Amino acid sequence: MQKLFLISLLGAALLLGACAEQAAMQGEPAARDSTLVQSEGLEPRSSNLDEVSAAFALDLSSAKVYVAPVQIGYSKRFAPHPRSSYREKDYEFDQRDLQRLNTLLAQTFSDKFLSTRNGELVSEPAEADYTLALSLERFSLAAPLAPSPWAWRVYTEQSAYGVLVGTLYDRDSNVVMRFSDRRDIGENFGSPGLGGRLERFTSVTFWSDMRVDMRRAFASLDKSLL
Repeated sequence: MQKLFLISLLGAALLLGACAEQAAMQGEPAARDSTLVQSEGLEPRSSNLDEVSAAFALDLSSAKVYVAPVQIGYSKRFAPHPRSSYREKDYEFDQRDLQRLNTLLAQTFSDKFLSTRNGELVSEPAEADYTLALSLERFSLAAPLAPSPWAWRVYTEQSAYGVLVGTLYDRDSNVVMRFSDRRDIGENFGSPGLGGRLERFTSVTFWSDMRVDMRRAFASLDKSLL
């Protein structure tokens, strides 16, 4: 009986040890993010964004910043209408849209973040004190930006969804700031109706919503580093 008890006790101990080892290997996302931040010498900052971390006493006064072209990671979140002939490619930016998006992001970052520090945008990386790499991850449009005239009209509760991620590098390619935030772009921007707060999706509403949401994001980033 005593031998059976010892075997059971040993089995339980091994099981607990295995569970602990697996938990340590997997870890919680927040714990992994914290480890990455600490390894880069960054400190978490209080923010309305999901996550902001920066080097201790980071001073960007009068800094010259180059904003690199945004990287887009698409996610098929909005399915085309069954009677629509749109393809998945139609739900992605074309080159003209990307150029417009790059201009919007760079100018908004300058207006809501750099201007409060007397900083400025530069057009070439060689001229910059810092380089900002931006991406929109898991990005999905509610509808194509250039719909066909015979297509069904699309009404939606938001224009798009994405995770805004930014990393700021110094001249030596050291990371001095990171931030990320989930963005429901233009969420509930319409009027109440049978399906909720809906509004017709158009290119005009999308770019207006994108401008408003990016201004909010960079304004929150600005306050995080005050």
